[in-house]
Amino acid sequence: MCYLIIVDIGRENLLNIINSFEIEGEKFYYYDITKISDSSNKLKKLPIVLKILLEANLRKAKNEDEFYKVIDIFVNRNNEKICFYPSRIIMQDSTAIPALVDLASMRDYVKNEKKDVNRVNPQIMVDLVLDHTLNFKADMKEELEQNLEKYEFIKWAESSFSNLRVVPPGSGICHQVNLEYLSTILHVKNVENMFLLYPEIVVGTDSNTTMINSLGVLGLSIEGIEAESAILGLPIYLDLPKVVGIKIKGELKEGITSSDLVILLIKMLKEHKLKGKLIEFFGESLDYITLEDRSTISNLAPEYDAICSFFAIDDRTISYFDKTRNSNDYGKIIKTYLQKQQLFYNNEELEYDEIIEIDLSFLEPTIVGPTKSKELVDIKTFKDIAVINQSKNFKDADIVLAAITLCSLTSNPYLMIHAALVAKKAVEFSLSIDSSIKRYFAPNSSVVKEYLEELNLLKYLEQLGFNIVDFVCSANGENYNNLETTAKEEIKLNNLNVCLVASGDEEFKDKIDPLIKSNYLMSPSLVIIYSLIGTMKFDLFNDVIGEIGDKKIYLKDLWPSDAEVISYLEEIDYTLYKKIYENIFIGNEFWQNLDIKGKDTFFWNEKSVFIQPTKIFEDIKLEKIDIQKAGVLALLGDNIATEQISPIGQIPLYSQAAKYLESKEVKSFEYGTFASRRGDANLMVRAAFDSLNIKNMMVSKEGSFTMDYESNEIVSIFEKSQKFKNQNRALVIFAGKEYGIGSARNWAAKAIRLLGVKAIIAKSFCNRHRLNLIALGVLPLEFIDDDISSLKLKGNEEISIISEEIKKGAIIKAIIYKNELEIQIELKCRLDSDDEVKYYKNGGVLSYQLKNILGEN
Repeated sequence: MCYLIIVDIGRENLLNIINSFEIEGEKFYYYDITKISDSSNKLKKLPIVLKILLEANLRKAKNEDEFYKVIDIFVNRNNEKICFYPSRIIMQDSTAIPALVDLASMRDYVKNEKKDVNRVNPQIMVDLVLDHTLNFKADMKEELEQNLEKYEFIKWAESSFSNLRVVPPGSGICHQVNLEYLSTILHVKNVENMFLLYPEIVVGTDSNTTMINSLGVLGLSIEGIEAESAILGLPIYLDLPKVVGIKIKGELKEGITSSDLVILLIKMLKEHKLKGKLIEFFGESLDYITLEDRSTISNLAPEYDAICSFFAIDDRTISYFDKTRNSNDYGKIIKTYLQKQQLFYNNEELEYDEIIEIDLSFLEPTIVGPTKSKELVDIKTFKDIAVINQSKNFKDADIVLAAITLCSLTSNPYLMIHAALVAKKAVEFSLSIDSSIKRYFAPNSSVVKEYLEELNLLKYLEQLGFNIVDFVCSANGENYNNLETTAKEEIKLNNLNVCLVASGDEEFKDKIDPLIKSNYLMSPSLVIIYSLIGTMKFDLFNDVIGEIGDKKIYLKDLWPSDAEVISYLEEIDYTLYKKIYENIFIGNEFWQNLDIKGKDTFFWNEKSVFIQPTKIFEDIKLEKIDIQKAGVLALLGDNIATEQISPIGQIPLYSQAAKYLESKEVKSFEYGTFASRRGDANLMVRAAFDSLNIKNMMVSKEGSFTMDYESNEIVSIFEKSQKFKNQNRALVIFAGKEYGIGSARNWAAKAIRLLGVKAIIAKSFCNRHRLNLIALGVLPLEFIDDDISSLKLKGNEEISIISEEIKKGAIIKAIIYKNELEIQIELKCRLDSDDEVKYYKNGGVLSYQLKNILGEN
């Protein structure tokens, strides 16, 4: 049995970092961070979220020096980089398919090298959830046929790769399945017949991955190449984050729901600078926030720019875990481990970089709108809304669309039961909603439907017209958000200021009919209340909602008490979670009968326009930069966004991508979007720069065009790249400031690599895209004193970039050949760390890690 022994070097005692405990005769081992933190008050007072990162970095330390360096970083809380070591990654099909295509392509490379292809596997557990992104319907023949190639490829990957689990279509939404079933809180690893425990750390390609922090699992949302690097076992690097403590005190007043808390929290947190920071909740009143409420709060961390909003594990968490997993024994292991590691919540105030206090007793019912998510509206002012225009059926302030949606709210049993009880009381009072208001209910999980049916409450929502349309997130409900044609014409003709009421988020507003000018976000219960009223011009607390005989119905008559809601909550049979998820990996008959194309390597279909291999892996080891007389592919301006470099929207007619699809006998009405075909490298390289709002200064027209100076013709960027490739000549791109802003789309870097671009020379880079370029083996270089304008570049130049060694931050000389002139300039090499140099030398992070897997580095 091997223990890591740390020798006393004057700062710590001799430590045996591994410890163990027994439960019911089974022994569990763990890296005991208390043996270090007990000797340092600063470490003992670390926020729990940092203790989790501390444990991971100590556990992964390769030697004594690295071990002590980790301790120093966490003691001093300085700005040095640490490693984020995920134990699991969760993905949707849209991001997983390109990653799996790369893995499958790696196996082809290994096979050609006559080596064991089975050495290419995910190095950590990958959970692929085929959720609403494919809009899967078992009875939709056209939908099945359209996605058949994707499904067959994923089915092959599931059968061929180890450490890959696939949740087939129709089983739920990615982050909800993660919360309710996939997460185990602790990772259990069998090491030399020992059960080694450590905290589960999750990354995901869905922005809602942060919801898992409500379960006490540290989870980050990542994009692009970061996800593929994580799959291949590489850590994610980040500066040790600042931690903001949110102190919760006071009690929620009767009638206040968690959606009111969420809306207030978002408003408050948006007023603070939280970008790149972790948030950890604590305080005497944390017990009042249920785990479902916590999931709502954690899910919305991206709204206020935080890395995540973390809730340490307490008895509420253990109770929820035991109920949804039906696993009391494992709950005991979790609690014992966390208490021994001082990771279990105990209401102790730790040392946060900043503390924000929230007093629950001051919360009031909250509505956001009508245009921005920061605008909290005083409900009492609605009575004074001006009504200027009206028509036969509508007038200003009338409600025309009501939606109960948003993943984080519809996953909350308290909120859903509260809303259903409002509906129940309304139905019992014989109240109804005007037929002119379009209504729908889009919960994020079939679990919601199950417990509402079980409690005999779903029927009341349905009687008021809130029928379940799908199990989706609000951002994907655009098909339900268009008004009827006659209503649209009437609203437009009379210039009416009509309203939406919804339990969605800010993103939801972008998905509705543009004729709806006022958008109000509120709790599901208030959505129902205002739908009953039919207009926002109303005094919610004093006006009559309806009359039954002599009885006047007010808000207080429809609003359930906390005791009523809790009585229903206590009746939920949590075994329904087990019933829903017990066969989650099996899938329906269609999924089970899918053909598996190939065994250890995938059988690529040359006719496919969804799945094609990527050829980006090289057996290179660069020791110097030697780019000789490269041509210029594009001259671009400032703020070039990744969505311009690699668009995801509709594939335009007559584009290079369209010509490719036409050659494959795809009809124009079947082109779809670039996003739907991200698994086809042949198409995606043709998609590069295919955006109408991008301008290559080498030509007079917008879009994916450039100048071929040999023929003196305007050609597509793809055509010129192929010409240079056939001539074995390199290409470069020049750009202005902040090249690569926006989300870190992997194809925005991958397409550049496949175009044969060896370097991007820009005034400055967006850092995430710079890292992605390096990950694909493309060299980022920055102008020092020059730019496109000062050098009077036209695009007909050639450039040589030569350096005898590759060093981080080096100043590199380049020669621009302009007609008969030779212009010497200096460029800064934006390889900013030793790891970045290492990846670039090996042709990118994927090629580097492939060599590691094969034992060549």
